[in-house]
Amino acid sequence: MRFWDWLRKIFPWWVRYYNRFEVRGINNLPKKGSAIIALNHSGGLDLDNFCIMSTLEQFKTDNPARKRIWLCYWDKWSIGDNIWAYWVQKFSPIPISLIGNGIPFNLVDKIIRKGELIAITPEGHSAALHEGYRLWKFYPGVIKLHIRYKIPIIPTASIGFVKAAPILTNHYNPEVIPPWEKELMLPFIFPYKLIFHFGKAVMYEDYFNRNVSKEMMFNLAQDLRIKVKDMISLYRSNITHSNPFGAKTGF
Repeated sequence: MRFWDWLRKIFPWWVRYYNRFEVRGINNLPKKGSAIIALNHSGGLDLDNFCIMSTLEQFKTDNPARKRIWLCYWDKWSIGDNIWAYWVQKFSPIPISLIGNGIPFNLVDKIIRKGELIAITPEGHSAALHEGYRLWKFYPGVIKLHIRYKIPIIPTASIGFVKAAPILTNHYNPEVIPPWEKELMLPFIFPYKLIFHFGKAVMYEDYFNRNVSKEMMFNLAQDLRIKVKDMISLYRSNITHSNPFGAKTGF
């Protein structure tokens, strides 16, 4: 499908100029070796997902060998027999099973050996427009990766996506677990400014080489959630005064 190849080719250019896409804190990414980028999932149409996977096509680090960022992506929509999966495969997804096999460590092992970057959205959920920048509960997949590979976590704030690609449904409910489906969203993207802000690396070294309980992994994930929330808060004044839709900026 030449159309999809063409769309993939122009996508980085399009968000750079249409949405004035910007990356801050890129020096917080390690110059060599792998890291886990943990970002809030924000907005619809998976715009944030495609932006994070293509970030290094637009913004270069000090390491010229870095060509892409891999993203943990629900396998239903990354390897399924549907047009969306065909589009996702134009990027760099890691198919994650949310209802069975979990993380494909055989694939991740290869990515880590190459020293490449991995991204994950620990919420597995995007807030709706009326929720603003409320963060849902972080799930411990990010901690599992961190403890297994002993690589730093880069807490990351996704700003602007909730307005550029608004979801109209969803209500905060920490008891609901992924996967989420049947979200109502608008089929187009508004020209709001988009920002990824990479924070300083986090290491939970005290938990390396230990038998960490599931409860403790959830606790560490919530600690990471607070770090991401604090980064988003840096933009809170601008968020509050620049949203013509009147969305709340709940956390």
